[in-house]
Amino acid sequence: MEKSLRKIALIYGLTAFMVLSLDLITKNLAESFLKERDISLLPFLHLVLVHNRGVAFGLLAEAPDLIRIPVLFITPLIALVITFLYAVRVRGILVPVLMGMVGGGAFGNLYDRVLLGYVRDFIYLSYGGLSWPAFNLADASISTAIFLLLMRELLPKGGKN
Repeated sequence: MEKSLRKIALIYGLTAFMVLSLDLITKNLAESFLKERDISLLPFLHLVLVHNRGVAFGLLAEAPDLIRIPVLFITPLIALVITFLYAVRVRGILVPVLMGMVGGGAFGNLYDRVLLGYVRDFIYLSYGGLSWPAFNLADASISTAIFLLLMRELLPKGGKN
């Protein structure tokens, strides 16, 4: 492995590991502290334990296993491969970090699905009549990384990253 490829793999791996570790720690804390209660931190931010058997936002939770299981288990594995390959392909340090965030988040939710049969979500945003489905740190990491990657691609290029 050439030096720059090793560096990219290290950055990707460390980022993915950090996201995975923080995701599992926060999910375990949520499982411990939110079993029988909800906590409102701010008028719009609540901690609520939800066991999500579907994909994002609970989609496919009621779908037949023939459809649901391949999507739930194969898609994160594909995401890990694609994000790593993209991190290697694109120059700069930002992309391996962002792709590591996606990979770590995908692996965090895959871990829950494989070992528990569901994903533990616990962050719930709502205000007035508006609400967003519960999510977790893995989901937030994936969404943030994709948003930043899109901004990187759409905004005028000023520097190397």
